[in-house]
Amino acid sequence: MQQVRDLGFTEKVYVLVGVGPLASAKTAKWIRSNVPGIHIPDSVIARLEGAKDQKAEGKRLCIDIINEVKEIQGVSGIHVMAYRQEEYVAEIVDESGVLKGRRPWSREARSDDHLVAERLVELKTRETPYQPATMLEKRADASP
Repeated sequence: MQQVRDLGFTEKVYVLVGVGPLASAKTAKWIRSNVPGIHIPDSVIARLEGAKDQKAEGKRLCIDIINEVKEIQGVSGIHVMAYRQEEYVAEIVDESGVLKGRRPWSREARSDDHLVAERLVELKTRETPYQPATMLEKRADASP
């Protein structure tokens, strides 16, 4: 990341680090051997192999990595990739503390919101559902 900062990239782009819970040491070995660009150190595999519950250890390891990565200057966020372990994403985000102190985003009201609401009501109360014209229909209507 130092080189990325030195080149000024962090002033031009947002850097997201991809992390994910590893289900087992076997999975980690497979990923390391078969997925280009992924680096899984021997120490990670050893940690998984030594765990009583490898899936739970994989989740804890993911949280530990998030807590290390969030301290790296220039990293703007994380992308939790939990293939076939999607149920753990909320727990990982919560337990890592990356959202502590943040307010959920909400859109500010705009002056034309009432027009959008009126149009939605109009569309919902039509006798026939709204069917957008296809490009061919539009072209045929425009032909002389």
